[in-house]
Amino acid sequence: MLEDGLQLVVEQLAERLGRSVIVDDPALRPLAVSAQLGQVDQSRIDAVLQRRTSDPVRAMIAEHGLHHAHEPVRIPASAALNTLARLAIPLVDKGYHVGYLWLIDDPALTAEQVEEALAGAAEAGRLLGDRFAEETADTEATRRLVDDLLRPDPHVRERAAERMRDLDVPEGSAPHVVAVVHASGDLRRLAGDVRRRAGRRTVVCSTARRGELVLVTAKPRRDLVVRALRSAAPGCVIGIRGGTGSLELVRDACADARYAAEVAGAVASFDGVADWADLGPYAAFQHLERSPDGLERLCPGVSALRNGDNAMYESTIRTYLDHGANAQKTATALHIHRTTLYWRLTNVERLLNLDLGNGDDRLRLHMALTFADLIPVRHLSHGAIAEPDERLSPRGNPAP
Repeated sequence: MLEDGLQLVVEQLAERLGRSVIVDDPALRPLAVSAQLGQVDQSRIDAVLQRRTSDPVRAMIAEHGLHHAHEPVRIPASAALNTLARLAIPLVDKGYHVGYLWLIDDPALTAEQVEEALAGAAEAGRLLGDRFAEETADTEATRRLVDDLLRPDPHVRERAAERMRDLDVPEGSAPHVVAVVHASGDLRRLAGDVRRRAGRRTVVCSTARRGELVLVTAKPRRDLVVRALRSAAPGCVIGIRGGTGSLELVRDACADARYAAEVAGAVASFDGVADWADLGPYAAFQHLERSPDGLERLCPGVSALRNGDNAMYESTIRTYLDHGANAQKTATALHIHRTTLYWRLTNVERLLNLDLGNGDDRLRLHMALTFADLIPVRHLSHGAIAEPDERLSPRGNPAP
């Protein structure tokens, strides 16, 4: 077994070097730990007891470029983190990091000891590479099945779903969660990282294409998968569709998750992760054409407010509508006099040919401005508002 083989490697290496040895997986979780020999620090104790590496230590490791290294990396001691100096040896198989071998580097390892450690690391890497190859074969089989779940032909989807149930992947009963991930870089590697972090049989992935990866997991694993994705690819955008009653419905759920990912990438308040069930007003726009023409159909002329020269007017009208058309609350929020507010609102009314005193007009404009969040500003190039010579508020008050 892999675990027995790795344990034998670390114990024999620890005995030869007279110091402790740990082998981690790519997520920096211990796979094999030797008996305590030589010096030890709190980080090693935590890794053994908690089966994970703390976030501050992870950050320090990342700063030294370990995740991209193919040669040993010496990580100096840190008084702030109470860690001793370490030697980290990446375990690489066919270009992929399959784990790391760690040694305390205090006192500093000699050249001969480093060579000894490299030999042990090569053996550990071979064992992990063999497991990685087995997992890859399993992954390829489930990947093809997930691809079939996304095909238009319902018969293909039904056969794929039946086969996946026979294999019990993903582990766990319905309802399922479908996630669409938009990310740059090697998405196939990202899929492998997530499966290792969240549990190999608990997540199944499609073939990555055009910067998009589709994952299916059981509902209880939802948050774990999201954390694994954000840890493996910090800049990724994730759309989620939960409550999928059967594998045959994954294709429809994927369309919802894909839209949620679009919203998550366009609206800053979602912070890169959006659940289709929690889209709020953005849920109304899923089947609208997300283009300037689609925006203009909601409220003719509204594109002009997205012009950079009109940023003040857009901010004003958004705040006004978000505050339920309450002039006093809007003026307070914007730190302006109500007379100034009325003047700005008058200019917006003239530009868009609508009446902000009319509930239907306010609704159309509010929907349009919300919908505009999903359309890149570069697509909306209209002229700036021309300020009228006679500036009057709707109540006839002269502008300041």
